[in-house]
Amino acid sequence: MKILLLEDDPLIAEQIKDYFELCEHKVDLYNNGLSLLENANPSSYDIMLLDINTPGLSGLEVLKEFRELSITTPAIFVTAMSDMAYLKEAYNTGCNDYVRKPFDIEELELRIEQLVKENSVARIAISTHYAFDMKEEKLYYKENEVHLNEKERSLIYLLLKNRSHTVSKEMIKTYVWDDQDVCDNTLRTKIKKLRDKLDENFIQSLRGAGYKIDA
Repeated sequence: MKILLLEDDPLIAEQIKDYFELCEHKVDLYNNGLSLLENANPSSYDIMLLDINTPGLSGLEVLKEFRELSITTPAIFVTAMSDMAYLKEAYNTGCNDYVRKPFDIEELELRIEQLVKENSVARIAISTHYAFDMKEEKLYYKENEVHLNEKERSLIYLLLKNRSHTVSKEMIKTYVWDDQDVCDNTLRTKIKKLRDKLDENFIQSLRGAGYKIDA
């Protein structure tokens, strides 16, 4: 799981980041709302954890911008704000859940897992014969599983998560290779090897832009 975290309290940020990374999840931390808005692409994450009262832009302003861009990545506000007005504004802005500080980290984990599960369609039909299970990250051809390695599974998952939208080469490299320094040729080779396993080429190349899978 990949988590986008906006939190300006260093102790809380460290608690969340350390806990989830020990559980083998990836956590990208920002302590400034404006910096997050300008640099992070929430479509490449499974969940957003946002504080409300943050410098630059508040978590509310950040989420409002994302929702206006039709970005549907689930969002949980993790905040000390307890006033009902903030709670109403948070849900009106487009959050999926709201956790008040102080919180139990295991409860937060359960809320995240449930929310990600609820927002994942179990199996997506790609074509007449191909389908992909988003929860298990498995590709099927006529109900028979197609053997994929970890990077191939992550690649198809990311493209389907952003179905009908072009996913940039940089986003793919960041998501599939976990921020490792890889070149465009490595990505092209990975796409070619994946296509060689398929009887249908459902992965579209858009020159200079990236790749996509159409609905």
